[in-house]
Amino acid sequence: MKHINKNIKIVKDKNLYQWTKNWKRIQENYWDGNYKIRRLQQIEDFVRLNNYTSVFHVEEVILDLNIPVVDVIEKADLALVTHQGYSRYPLDGIIEQCNRWLEHSDLYLCLNRHYLNIDNKPIDISVNDDYQIAITQWLSAKLDNCVVVDLSRDYVDDGGYFTWACPDRHYFIKKTNQ
Repeated sequence: MKHINKNIKIVKDKNLYQWTKNWKRIQENYWDGNYKIRRLQQIEDFVRLNNYTSVFHVEEVILDLNIPVVDVIEKADLALVTHQGYSRYPLDGIIEQCNRWLEHSDLYLCLNRHYLNIDNKPIDISVNDDYQIAITQWLSAKLDNCVVVDLSRDYVDDGGYFTWACPDRHYFIKKTNQ
């Protein structure tokens, strides 16, 4: 094998992963015409039908949702979390963060089931064998004084459901009166 005598400069680009912010737009290029990803329409409908007027949206991928957004959680009546990074938190960290959001508002939480327990901590084996149901049972058990409503669609993920832009597990979480 012949070596090439070239000076190669490696540049560490701090925006290396910026493409993820536009991943939804990449997905949308698969089709022509007007349409909306079902999961995103579900979120917009939930906000509108439940009369939320100030949504604090924590996002990683630009989803272009048609919802009334505020810039700080203290002004919000709903926190919407579609940022994939929270699914990579340790399990206790996810619960701690949910409790912080719930101090200020109701919570619509989207989790990517493929990232949960990424650090491989011991799990509660008393939950259901169906992983999708087990996630809901885990959230319900760990979030004290909260109602957890699973708004997800259960399916076998074959890569065709576009969970890359918006995580697949959707939960509405609200504190109960104590």
